Amino acid sequence: MLRQISNFSRDFLLLIKHRLTSLVVFTSGMGYLIAARGDINWVRLIVMLFGVFLVVGSANAMNQVIEAKVDGIMKRTSNRPLPAGRMQKEEAILIALLMLISGQYILYKFVNGISALLALIAFIIYVFAYTPLKRITPLCTFVGAIPGAIPPMIGWTAVSGQIELGAIILFGVQFIWQFPHFWSIALICKADYERAGFKVLPSSDSRITAINLVIYTFMLLPMGMMPTIAGFAGKYALVVSIFGGALFLVQALSLLRDNSVRSAKKVMLAAEVYLPLILIFLLIDKI
Repeated sequence: MLRQISNFSRDFLLLIKHRLTSLVVFTSGMGYLIAARGDINWVRLIVMLFGVFLVVGSANAMNQVIEAKVDGIMKRTSNRPLPAGRMQKEEAILIALLMLISGQYILYKFVNGISALLALIAFIIYVFAYTPLKRITPLCTFVGAIPGAIPPMIGWTAVSGQIELGAIILFGVQFIWQFPHFWSIALICKADYERAGFKVLPSSDSRITAINLVIYTFMLLPMGMMPTIAGFAGKYALVVSIFGGALFLVQALSLLRDNSVRSAKKVMLAAEVYLPLILIFLLIDKI
């Protein structure tokens, strides 16, 4: 019995892509804390995070239902519960629906309507637009970056009840950040993606992809300055955004120079450090 529970728990975490879900929950929480002024409503924050967890987990589960066959083709995803045969599609769909309904109810009932609506929009775009587009056009990355950038907006609107300039700026930072982050991963796993028929890179030529990656990384420099310019962050956040953005850009330029998997891994690591670093300093230095 305990082994069955353990196995199900492991497969459940794989089904909802727990690492990705955790990142989304983290950025939602940071959006909430950055937006908060005065005393923080910790109960509301926890409830919001739980609602976001449920909706995001649902989206990731539905993504795996749709991509079960191609997941079985790729080495990095072949051990997921659906392609490995440890879970049936009907089970995964039921889990996804229960999580979606519960998450939406929690966000609407205990947070607010705008946060619930943003979460639902992110779910719809991720599942019904981004997921099928991955096998059709490289524009899928642009489409997928939209739901990927919504989480900090959900956190912000959970505080304010409306989409303010700060929420839009956080959306912009996370939207642009996703391109170098995702493309670096796609370059590392290029053979796997090609085997599955995913058209997630802007070009089959890795050098053209590296050029695009550099452009978007460079765009993070002015975008990272916007919180200070808009007046909800101070000079320390500005310095960190410039310094962090410059180091990130150096790694992207290194990839452009040698076009190697090693450099792509360094870009991926830089991306994974950059976003939480910026959000943490926006919180520390908020005005």
